[in-house]
This record gives sequence, C-alpha cells and structure tokens, in this order.
Amino acid sequence: MGEPENILSSWESETYIEHLEPSELDHFGTKGWFEHHKKLMLLNQQSILEISSMREESIKEWFVSLKKIPVLIHEAIQVEIWKHKVFPLLIEMNEEPSNTFIIYSVFYHEELAISLIENVLFHSESIEILDDCVLDLIDYSVNNITALLYGENDICTKNPNSCLGELFQKKEELEFDIGIKCISILRYLAEFADNLPLCALSRLLCTHDVPYLLCQLLELKPWYKDIDGQKMVYDGKWKKVSPQEEDKISRIEGQVWFGLREILLNHRCAPYYEITEFRQSQLLKLQKYMHEHVLDQISPLVDLRRWLSYLNVSSQNSTTQRSINVEMIPQIRISIMEKHDKKWKRLAKNQSKALFTRNIEDIKATAQILSESYNIEKLEIIDRKKCFLCKEGSTQRCSKCKEAWYCGRECQVKDWQNHKDFCAQILKFKETD
Repeated sequence: MGEPENILSSWESETYIEHLEPSELDHFGTKGWFEHHKKLMLLNQQSILEISSMREESIKEWFVSLKKIPVLIHEAIQVEIWKHKVFPLLIEMNEEPSNTFIIYSVFYHEELAISLIENVLFHSESIEILDDCVLDLIDYSVNNITALLYGENDICTKNPNSCLGELFQKKEELEFDIGIKCISILRYLAEFADNLPLCALSRLLCTHDVPYLLCQLLELKPWYKDIDGQKMVYDGKWKKVSPQEEDKISRIEGQVWFGLREILLNHRCAPYYEITEFRQSQLLKLQKYMHEHVLDQISPLVDLRRWLSYLNVSSQNSTTQRSINVEMIPQIRISIMEKHDKKWKRLAKNQSKALFTRNIEDIKATAQILSESYNIEKLEIIDRKKCFLCKEGSTQRCSKCKEAWYCGRECQVKDWQNHKDFCAQILKFKETD
C-alpha cells in the first residue's frame, strides 16, 4: 500500500502557516473570515493525517520554525470570548437561525485551534517558542478543564430539534472535547516543565494549583459515563467499554497520571509548590487509585507511589526555600477584552447580518467555501476505522451496508451472525430514505 495522499501539499502548508495571522473579532462571519477558517481546517486535517500515518510532521515543523503557535492561542481565546460576550446578544437580537453551519463554524474554529495546539505541543521544541503567551494558554486550559469538571451547561429554552437547540447541543459537545484536549495540553506543559519560563511554573503551581486540579480529574473521571447500565469512555467520541477493557486505563486518564507525575517529581517545580496540609490530604487520595493493574500499564507511576508514601509520613512543614515570584499578566485575553470593551452590542448587531443571514446566495457562497475543505476519500484516511470484531485498524467494509468495517475477510466471516440483522436494517432504511 502506498503512502496516503496529502490534504495539503508541502508548499501549501508552508504558505498557509507563513501567512497565518490572528483574525479580527469583528470579522466573524465574513467571507474573509471563512477563508481563514477553511485554511485552519485544512491544516488540522493535514496534521491529523501526518500523525495517524506516522509520517514526518511538517505542520508541526512549520508552526515551530515560523513561530505561529501564538496565533492559534489567540484564535482559541478570541472565540471563547465571543461565546460569552457576543453569542448571547446574538440570540437575544435575532429570531431562529435558518441554518446551523454558519454559527457552528465559529464554535468549531476554537476546536480547530486547540486541536492543532494539542498536536504541535507533543514536541518539546514547541514549548520553547511559546514565550509569554504560555500564560494565556495555561489560563485557557485551566478554565476549560474546570468547566469540564464543574461547569453548568447553557440552558436553551427552544425546541431541542430546532436550529437553535441543535446549536446549543453542538456547542456543548465541542466544549467537552476542548476540555479533554486541554488535559493533554497541561500534560505536555508539565512534561516539558524544564523548558518553561519561571512565570509559567508559578502560574501552573501557585496561581492555579494544577496538581489539585489533576487530582480532581482522577476523582471525578469526566471521560466516563453510564448510559442505561452500559459504561462509556470518551476518546474523540463516546464508545462502549467492553468487559475485556474494564481494567484498561483510558488514554485521557493516562495523560492525567503522566501530568501529575511529571509536575510533582520535577525538582524545578518544588520551590513553587508548598505542600500544605490541605494539599497533602488531596494528593494522598491518589493512593487508593494506584492499584497493581494501573502500575502494570503505567510503570513510571511506581516513582509517584513511592513519593506519595514518603509524603504520607513526612511533616507538612516544608523546609524548601520558597521562590520569589514575579507575577506576569497574560496579554492575549486582556488585549482582546480592552479592544472591544463596551462594544459587544455593536459587534452583535453587525454580525447578525452575516451569521443569521437568510439570503440564499450568501448561504450558498459560505457553504461553497467550507465544502472545499472536505474530501471524503481523504477524510476516511484520517478517521481510521476499527474492525468490528477484533478492534484492530481496518481498511475494508461491508459491501452491502457500507457501515461495518473489518481488518480482513476472516473477521468479516466470523462476525456475520452478529452483523447480518444490523446490515439488513441499514439496507431497509437506505431504501426508504
């Protein structure tokens, strides 16, 4: 099998990233903004393709060499501000939107930026070029993880089957996924703490108490839920937990454990994290989760368990010399807020024309821009399917219903007794559609 086709060529990727600049909040919904959104979408697709096919990550290389990661942070924070300051006013000012995809694209823009940040920050050289905007990224990530744990969903009084009801549902789903991605981002910041400026360590440990936040994640485990007695786990989407996977540590939970280990055992972090009596009590709760099957799957946690055992018998009176903190203020959020202060209603009024348009030609033009970002054959390469039977990667699917995927003929034959009724129902549905 040859190398999968690219979403973007090498020169297209370089050109897009080289000319990538922060968008303007008052341009949301314009043709120029949707062109900007399309490029971010294509870059994200190319990045996922490179990672999933284990190829050289050119997208990461260009974002690092051209120092464009701060643009992604700006994009994510700007949409977050828009959701809280402008979107509620848009809902008040306008009737039911005629479609969902235009406003959804604004929500999705934040997801795209965070997805790219998550992919790029996997590499230590990305951390080194963040500079002071790492403070904005820390604040953003902590806020979204806190919302993941304790946030209340927006209440939509409209019919859930209406466009507005669907928008609120999609917004909630995207925000959950962004919160999950922020867990990975905090893990990478903790893992590469040696490369962070001192102000970032202070922000992580003194301002936000990230170890406590990670402890709360392990207590509440928002990546699991129960539906009609069936345990579900989140990994990009919700899926059933099979009996064989009951004791398996999920990918997200593994990220939390690694983040905790890296930040608590790093000697550079110790001067910024005083172990108070409250913090000690919270950290020691982790011991009940460190079963043998957890240590078997994440062997580096043996060091963390040893550290916790020492903490359990040690005094809370720390003799570590406390570092003198020079507090720095995150600039991206503040600059956006100051620029548009007391202009939110005017922004909402102006954006109503584009985001709530009922002009068919305008809607078609926007749809055309976005449709250029989707190539079904290429997207199927990115969204790698798992065999319905053995759960390994698959490239073949049922020739009848086109919905069931298999790694080969053997698994397909073995699964036929389970699949045939489902297959017949899908075919019947397609015939009547």
